[in-house]
Formats: sequence, C-alpha cells, structure tokens
Amino acid sequence: RTEAAVGSAQGLAMTEHRELAVRYFNEAWDLIDLPARTHQQERDMLGLAMASRQHWIEAAGTAENLAVADWQVAHAASLAGLADVAMAFAIAAVERAEAEDVPAWLRASTHEGLARAHATAGDREGYQREVDATETLLAQVDDQESRQLIAGQLASITPPV
Repeated sequence: RTEAAVGSAQGLAMTEHRELAVRYFNEAWDLIDLPARTHQQERDMLGLAMASRQHWIEAAGTAENLAVADWQVAHAASLAGLADVAMAFAIAAVERAEAEDVPAWLRASTHEGLARAHATAGDREGYQREVDATETLLAQVDDQESRQLIAGQLASITPPV
C-alpha cells in the first residue's frame, strides 16, 4: 500500500466508517432491486456490498451489522451467479447469527441467504434444508413486516432443478 492509502484509511473516524457502510449497503441494495443488471452492475453490486462489509468491520460494527453485511455479500454474489462466494458469505452470516444474540428475524434472514446460495450452486437438498430452516425461524418472528419481507425474499429464489 502507498503511504497515502494507509494515511487515508487511518484517518477515517468510526462514525465515517459507519456512514460509508450504510451508504454502500443502500447503493448495493439499489442494484439488487433492479429487475435485471448488466455485468458491470453485477460487479458494482458485489463491490459495494463488500465495501459496506469492510466499513462495518472498521466501524467496530455489532454482530447484527456484520451478519447483515455477510448476508448482503452472499445475496449479491448469488444474484451474480458466483456460487462459491455466495456460499462462503452465507455460511459466515448463519454462523455469526447462530453464535451471537441476534433477533429472530436476522437468524431467519441468514438462512434465507443460505437457501439462495444453495440454489445458485444447484444444490436441491441444501436449498430445501435452508428453506425449511427459514420457515421454522420465521414462525418465531413477532414483527409481521419483517416476517413478510423475509418470506418474500425466500419466495423470490428460483429453486434449483
């Protein structure tokens, strides 16, 4: 790394890292929401999700922040057809959510992400196992809006053949 890059990275306050994490998350989400993406948009979507994740790390984000960040990287990678990347980050999100005290909606969401990654990889058994886990966890989610959002994300996955 150059001295300028090192100095720049060290110069950001934790609040600036947090602001960048949120900004990049939202920008990645804008690309995720597109009905179709160009190859450049897919690369940008994944890069933004990874940048958001890195800024959460730099901001000393909570277990919840980091599980969501891993989930978003997995989601973006799944949409881009990068099964190995999707699986690695989806597994990380699930492991983090299961190891920490996070809300039920987040545990359900991370399993939805793992179902999506399994679908991208063409793994029917893994996909179905994670669909079942997500549905079981959704029954524990009190907030109807969160439950509907995650159920909608789950329903948007094209099952593997």
